[in-house]
Amino acid sequence: MAELPRLFGVETVTLWSNLQLGSGMKRHLPFALTTLRLLLGPIALACALAGVTRFVYLPILIAATLSDIFDGILARKFGVASPALRRYDSITDIIYYLFILAVAWLLCKPVIAGNLWLVGLMLLSEAGCISICLVKFGKFPATHSWLAKFYGLCLLAAFIALLAFDAGNWVVIVLAIVALATNSEIIAMHLIAKSAPVDVPCIFALAKR
Repeated sequence: MAELPRLFGVETVTLWSNLQLGSGMKRHLPFALTTLRLLLGPIALACALAGVTRFVYLPILIAATLSDIFDGILARKFGVASPALRRYDSITDIIYYLFILAVAWLLCKPVIAGNLWLVGLMLLSEAGCISICLVKFGKFPATHSWLAKFYGLCLLAAFIALLAFDAGNWVVIVLAIVALATNSEIIAMHLIAKSAPVDVPCIFALAKR
């Protein structure tokens, strides 16, 4: 078979072949849920630019988080879980949250601008995770550790507080602490792993492998 194009280390054919195993549309649900999250980011930004009420972000943020939880659960249940699908999930997370960060900049500019160095540290730690995995393994990171899952819930709470309820500086400070702890563990995982870690609960679990 001819060499296939890659998207951040995800082979298109590998992703689709895993999704199309067996019959029934239910096997496409994990991919559909992840793609839904990918679309919710631009929708949120469009709402911010249109000046709609802040409470519209509640269903957007909750739907995105639920899709992030259930895409993995359903992929395992239907037997279509694969490293390619998990990396697509991770890429989608990054794109979605960059859109949500843009929304936060538009709606909560004083809070974001006042804590720009913390936001910068969070983005730098994310870039560090991606860069180390790409350089060492040639793939996009997809650890999905317990701490990363907790970080996802913290992101939900933080953006609800900021976007829907116009919360203050404390939200960014708390989120930065969780983000740096999470990404530090992910970086450490990639530094000690012999192959790209996928769905590893924590660094101690990786050390036992």
